[in-house]
Amino acid sequence: MPYNYKTELQRYRKYYQSLEPILKKSSSRAYTAVIFSFLAVSLFGWYAIRPTIQTILYLRREIVDKTEINRKMEDKISALIEAQAVYQEIEPLLPNVDQALPSQPDALPLLVQIRNLASRSAVTVTTIQLPAIPLLGEDNSQNKKSTKTNTSAKPLPVDLTIGVLGQYVSIRSFIEGMIAMRRVVAIDGITVSPYRTGSESSQSAIQHSRLIQLVLKLRTFYITQ
Repeated sequence: MPYNYKTELQRYRKYYQSLEPILKKSSSRAYTAVIFSFLAVSLFGWYAIRPTIQTILYLRREIVDKTEINRKMEDKISALIEAQAVYQEIEPLLPNVDQALPSQPDALPLLVQIRNLASRSAVTVTTIQLPAIPLLGEDNSQNKKSTKTNTSAKPLPVDLTIGVLGQYVSIRSFIEGMIAMRRVVAIDGITVSPYRTGSESSQSAIQHSRLIQLVLKLRTFYITQ
């Protein structure tokens, strides 16, 4: 249907004419001005205040988030301070850990410790059996290859057999010294037998009858890095 501006003009003119008597009243004009002023102020005020309100809400959320992050950081700092204090307390003992579990087999230093222990305990070392490992602590090629393929630290055993000869008190002192050694040494087996000789005088036989022959199967460890 084509737009007929004359018809539409007549229709809106009727609305204007019906509102004209009302708008001529002073009270109606005042109310109308107040209402339109209030609507205008509300509309422009909303668009002016809305960014500020959004900024306030955003900043409040940021404050809450930053407060939580700050609390977590303070907890971590406290934990680090405690860890540092514990580390400083045990730092003098770290060399003992290296001696207990060295990074290499270190068989030769272990044998020196056993020899000194035997000397202090008044026993005689009769036999020493070691597996095929470097005495000076350099790891062999197979262990190097396994260390490269294994990224985690792993204790590796070293078996050895020690035979000593002495009286009961000395043998007991030697065993207690082995247990108290700083190097980790586990006793896997003990064989005790009286010492016997083929041909000796009666006096020597009596003296030797008091001797005990002890064979210890030991296992020590070193940890790969």
